[in-house]
Amino acid sequence: MVRKILLILLSLFILQVYAQENKEESAQYHISILTIGPGNSLSDAFGHSGIRVIDEINNYDIVFNYGVYDYNAPNFYGNFVKGRPIYSLGLNNYENFYNNYVNQSRQIIEQKLDLSEYQKRIFVNKLITNSKEANKFYEYNYFENNCSTKIADLFNEILEEDIKNEDLHKINVSTNSYRKLVYENINPNSWGALGIDICLGAVIDKNINSQDELFLPYNLKSYFDQLGNSNIRNGSLVTTSILFGEYSKYTETLISPLYFLLILSLIIISITYIDYLRRTRSVLLDSIILIITGIIGLLLIYLWFFSNHTASAWNYNLLWAIPFNLILFIELLKSKQKKWVISYLKLIVIMLLLMCLHWIVGVQVFNISLISLILALIIRYFYLIKYFTNSIRQ
Repeated sequence: MVRKILLILLSLFILQVYAQENKEESAQYHISILTIGPGNSLSDAFGHSGIRVIDEINNYDIVFNYGVYDYNAPNFYGNFVKGRPIYSLGLNNYENFYNNYVNQSRQIIEQKLDLSEYQKRIFVNKLITNSKEANKFYEYNYFENNCSTKIADLFNEILEEDIKNEDLHKINVSTNSYRKLVYENINPNSWGALGIDICLGAVIDKNINSQDELFLPYNLKSYFDQLGNSNIRNGSLVTTSILFGEYSKYTETLISPLYFLLILSLIIISITYIDYLRRTRSVLLDSIILIITGIIGLLLIYLWFFSNHTASAWNYNLLWAIPFNLILFIELLKSKQKKWVISYLKLIVIMLLLMCLHWIVGVQVFNISLISLILALIIRYFYLIKYFTNSIRQ
């Protein structure tokens, strides 16, 4: 009899412990992904991502933010130019984080994740470890290592078994490229797109895989929508809600580069026509063209060969923005030019035509606003070939 009573008491004790553990499990952490909409500046044009963690026991509600950078940090601008900007994992009070983006009128989307308590504990421990002073800094890369890719890597590690079980682990090559995805977020006919298209090379025109697309916060949000539509956690892994605002795409208010460069191109062609009628040469126009294209060319050379900006490699904008144009500029300041000037100008024309070929066959996508400028440069250089051929012979 005593033995039966002891067994009953032991069973009740085990049930009580089990119930207490389950109570602690359900009450400890709540984890969600926050997706922030585009802002009013180019640096905010693609949105932002953060991880919200609520701890019911310790009574905190914070956002782990991989997008923290400090302009006042030692050599920040130097590292940025070299392609080695240092970002960090920061901690923000959720209310402050929320109010900051509400004040900017930027959309806020929350995706609550129904992870197991074991997964939550592992995940939170990783975040806490990564946020420590010795671990929180990382070398930012816009396409490969940013606020969204960091989050994707963490969750893919935590959900690895679930993703495999649902056969969602296959990484397929998509029809998208980095540049195409950039165009989906900013107008190709904008100064931001023009700057990106000039500075970044053909490497961003290659097709990328589905995981590469997660460099964009809204693509990360869509990825978790996909996981939420799977059978992970019986289809309850993700619950999505809009906390504030509507999606608003980044826009520019300045005159578009297409119209600006079209006007500039018409000016170049008009001056060239006047020079043709008068059999003269506008030294000022040629100086401006050669200095600007030469300086841009030097920048592209630096980005490709001397910086860590890997996306700037194989940049065929060098076919029109040629560093050696600065040498030609110096030569044209002289009272009498040498014969190599004609050969060099012919080479420039060939390079411009080669650029057009690269554009047509898809080796690299160039900004649409450059079309009129390239045509104007070809006309100007052809005139200079004719002009110097006649003047050098005399």
